[in-house]
Amino acid sequence: MKSNYRVVELLVQLMAGKTLKQADIQKKYAISLRTSQRDLSYIKNALAEYDAGEMIEQQGTYYLSHQSETKDLEMDLATSNILLGSRALTPDELTHTLDFLSRGLSPAMQKAVHKQLAFPRESYTPLSAPKPLLSRLRGIAACIANNEKLVFTYHSSHSGEPKPLIHHAQPVAVFFEIHYFYVAMWSRERGGYWLYRLDRIVDILDKSPGKKLDYAKRFSLQDHRHQVYLVDSGSLTKIKFIYRNYIQTALDNFPDARVIQKNADGSTVIEAYVKVDGAMMWLLSQGAGLQVVSPPSLVKRMRDALSAAREQYLE
Repeated sequence: MKSNYRVVELLVQLMAGKTLKQADIQKKYAISLRTSQRDLSYIKNALAEYDAGEMIEQQGTYYLSHQSETKDLEMDLATSNILLGSRALTPDELTHTLDFLSRGLSPAMQKAVHKQLAFPRESYTPLSAPKPLLSRLRGIAACIANNEKLVFTYHSSHSGEPKPLIHHAQPVAVFFEIHYFYVAMWSRERGGYWLYRLDRIVDILDKSPGKKLDYAKRFSLQDHRHQVYLVDSGSLTKIKFIYRNYIQTALDNFPDARVIQKNADGSTVIEAYVKVDGAMMWLLSQGAGLQVVSPPSLVKRMRDALSAAREQYLE
């Protein structure tokens, strides 16, 4: 068999998804080890030149890894690790989701993913009281698409509401944030937009046609992500604080924050627009590494909160 035809046939077999063995190539074409290696080298170089994939060698066997599959592997690993770190799903839901993500990969790639995720999967720690969420997530997404309003029971985190209460609201957005899925809804009880945790929705009692909400007045997920830390409450306020810790930490938690001054002692003055109730939680968490300087009302809230915390440790 002419060498050109042999190389083409080997390439076609690789592109068809077959795994080639060195010994089988030598036997089928009656060629030496050196000749078979030369043919495979031609193929490998041609694939690289035209960005058509990569020929993988493992213990005398060869298979073609397409560039798209390599990207799929990267995205699978990234998404899987994010899911594992979220702690949001039940163990069963996590297993089904991770299996789904890797389903489109080749057996070799699936094996690689399984190996790399073995330790993270073994150490997965779900939330203290995980609830199945995937079906509920799909149902809420359908309600948003169909402009439906809901009647549902909701278990609040407030101590004054120990039992689930009935709520009437129309969902407009669903998103994930630090362990939990949230649903932004226009709430009749709240008289405006309110965030509900998906896992605290106990039962959906009724669905009915909603109304097309004014887009200009709708809940803005973009504003939420830029101005809110954990709790979306309190007035939107411009604050300034001196920061002595790693500056990127502050800028990551409040994406619109900006450095307005660098001090000689290495600290920085940062300005941000935030919802103050949630921001207080982060500001207090920074301890002596942060000092609020304005507005005066927030300075007083910080002083009072820190004083109350200190009093708990005095004899």
